Amino acid sequence: MSGVFKGNTTPNPKAILEGMTLLASGKSEGIQRFGNSVENFLAALAPGLAMCIVGLLTVALQKEPVLGFIRVELSFCTLLALPVISWFFAKKWGREELWLRYATAASWCEWITVLVSAVAMAMGSLLFSSLAETNGFAMAIVFSSDLYGLWLGVFVAKVGLRLSWPRAILLYGTTFCFALICYGLASLLPPHYNFINDLLQPVVTAQASSSSVT
Repeated sequence: MSGVFKGNTTPNPKAILEGMTLLASGKSEGIQRFGNSVENFLAALAPGLAMCIVGLLTVALQKEPVLGFIRVELSFCTLLALPVISWFFAKKWGREELWLRYATAASWCEWITVLVSAVAMAMGSLLFSSLAETNGFAMAIVFSSDLYGLWLGVFVAKVGLRLSWPRAILLYGTTFCFALICYGLASLLPPHYNFINDLLQPVVTAQASSSSVT
């Protein structure tokens, strides 16, 4: 794996934002805005790792520490799932030289779905205030954002590793299924972590905020 780590360029916030915007709008040239170095890759992982560390440090302060620890553990597993699984496929398909840039771009682009969900909820609350307070509206926002996130993940894999659509779907689909299995097992096994509630929590919070404003 060490033979792939090339380049000494430091992370460029402006280029990262440009790359995320271009890829989010379906423009393949956005992949070139991301650096092909270890520093860039670690910078892409840093926000997620920081959230995991903060979550771990605050577990003892939560009402249910065991569930809090499970949340952190799941977040850490899903954070590393994409780079690890994509490395396996990149090596299998002879795309090792492209992997580091792809893994950097893919890690940053995972945050786009969160942003899209927040923006969609905010706009929906303004334009359709009566619907925004219903659970169906919240579910529709989450479902639509997740569908977009799936498309974006497949698209970044396609352009980042220069894959065909079927291979890109296989790569990102494997990552998605791994995360789904992890969360499914956590919900089935004691203490039965209800991840659906956490998934909808940001939307519920936004609904409460919009209701208090109106």
